[in-house]
Parts: sequence; structure tokens; C-alpha cells
Amino acid sequence: ATDAAKNAAAMILTTEGLSAVFGAVVESRKIFARLFSYVSYRLAATIQILLYLSILVYVFDCTLDPLYVILLALFNDVTMIPVAEDNQTAAAEPQHAVVGHLIGFSMTLGIFQSVASIIFYLCMDMGLIHGIESHRETGHYPTSVHAQNAIWLQVSIAAEFLIFSARSPGLFFFSRPSTELLFSTMAGNVVSTLLAVYAFPEPLSVGECVTVWVYDIAALLAVDLAKMVYKFIHEADAAGVIDEYQMALEDAQLKHGDETQPIENPEAHLKAYRESVKIMKQNSVRWSQKQRASMKFLATGQQRASRVISQSSNMAGKGHTQMRSSVKMGDDLRKRTPATSVRFK
Repeated sequence: ATDAAKNAAAMILTTEGLSAVFGAVVESRKIFARLFSYVSYRLAATIQILLYLSILVYVFDCTLDPLYVILLALFNDVTMIPVAEDNQTAAAEPQHAVVGHLIGFSMTLGIFQSVASIIFYLCMDMGLIHGIESHRETGHYPTSVHAQNAIWLQVSIAAEFLIFSARSPGLFFFSRPSTELLFSTMAGNVVSTLLAVYAFPEPLSVGECVTVWVYDIAALLAVDLAKMVYKFIHEADAAGVIDEYQMALEDAQLKHGDETQPIENPEAHLKAYRESVKIMKQNSVRWSQKQRASMKFLATGQQRASRVISQSSNMAGKGHTQMRSSVKMGDDLRKRTPATSVRFK
């Protein structure tokens, strides 16, 4: 009967309690976040490149060498492979794929990044890039090979940086990407810079490359702020992410002795648990009071508290304590309750 039940089951729990289910839910939400960040990034980068290059060709009569476009597409794809192993946070509540939201989010990133690139192009002959005559003297905006070199480098670096905005629930510097993704992205930017300095005709100087890097970092911050405005308008009901670090602290506060060994005085053990829960709740209230709502929104996109109860609760006036606390230690995600942690002799 047991084997038949296992064969018919959609999920088999190999550990006591619901820790396996909890771990699967957390990991699935992280996978959803990785998929959403990659798809939204691909759409945003495509919108940026197509819109910007189309404006250059049809408005300013500036065409890029096909080699630039091929290298741009190549670097943009290869460097994004590590997204599959990116560091992501699990959403506090269940997530659903909404096509309209995905397209709107991607268009926000792509359009604002295109605007940043157009501003760079219009300002190239104002001192950003040397050796380019002013459009006031020539009667047209830059179209030389040197200008195309600068255009390619700016778009290439900006497209690589865009993943940092697409992957983060808040401002990009509050969410650390995986080492692999960071290395891959920066390596692609370094290779692009070396090509612009040493490989292409009419190469850029080191100073001009530094100017492009600084401009793209500033543009990333501006695009990221535009992303937060979009989230504030269209994700007013966002509940933020699961704070696994805070959950680890809660679990450490609830732990008393070796849980694998039986205890001689269960009443004293449960009393200690109740005291731990009380202290933990007081600390949680103080922590929530210290954190302003605006800071939570900028860091995690949270605009309201989650409706899903994830922290411990003290059953006042009763002879037992109800606790829900989780912690991730290495690859072991545990969920402890008095029923599973207390063993009577």
C-alpha cells in the first residue's frame, strides 16, 4: 500500500513535517523570479536596441556597420547564461505570470534606456567624445566611424548593465547578483571596451571609454528609478519578498538545546519556548518600526505586509505555543514546532 501511494503521489516528502513543501515553494518562487527577470530583460534589451538603432537610421541618417550589430547581439546573449544560477529572493506571496505586466515592465526599461542612449548621441559632439565636429558647424549629427565606435560601446555596456535593474525587486544596488552573473557581465563589458580601444578603426581613447562607463552607470540609476515609479503605480499591492535572514534569526532565538535528545522537564521546556517567542515578537516589532515603508519599497518593492503568516505567534492565555519559524542552513530547510521538537522520556 505504501509503494502504491508513493507511485500515485505527485510529491513524496522525505523528511518530517512540511519543511520539504516549504523549501519547494521558496525555491519555485525563486525560479519564477529568475524567469521573469530574464524574459523582461530580453524584451527590454530588444526594445532598446531596435528603437535606438531605428531612430539613428531614420531620424539622424546614421547607420552602424553590420559587425557592430552582430557583436552586440552575440555579447548580449552569451553573457546572460549565468542568469539561471542568479541569486534571487522568494516573493512573500504566490506569483502569477501576467503578460500585460511583463510587457509594461519591459517597455519601461527599454524605452528609458533608449532615451538615455539618444541623449548620449546628441551630446557626443559637446565634449563627451573627442574628435567629433559640432553639429552646429557641420549641419548634421555625428555619423563618422569614430562616432559609430562610441555609439556601439555605449549601447553594449548599457545593455549589459540593464540586467541588474531587471533582476532586482527594488533598486539594483540593494540586491546582490550571483558571482557568475556579475563576472560574466563585467567580462563582456571589458571585452567590448578593449575592442573599442584596440580592434576597431578610429579607436576610442581610454578617457573616452571611462566617460562612456560613467555615463552608462548614471543612466542605469536613472532607469532604475523609472522602474521603481512603474512599480509604485502598477504594483501597489506588492507584498515584498521573504526575508530568509530574519527567519534564520527567529529560528536561532527559538532553539533550546539538542532537539534530537529527549527532555526530562517538558513544562520548563515549553515555558522557555514561550519566553523566546515573546522576546522574538518584541524584537520584530522594534525592527518593523525602525524600517520605514519607503525604505522597504526601495529595497524589496514591498508596499504592504504579506497576508501570509510567516512569523511566530504566541497563544496568550493558553497552555501551549504555536510557532512557525523557518531557517535555511546550507541545503537543509527546517520547520520546527513544539510537536516535532519536543521529545518526552
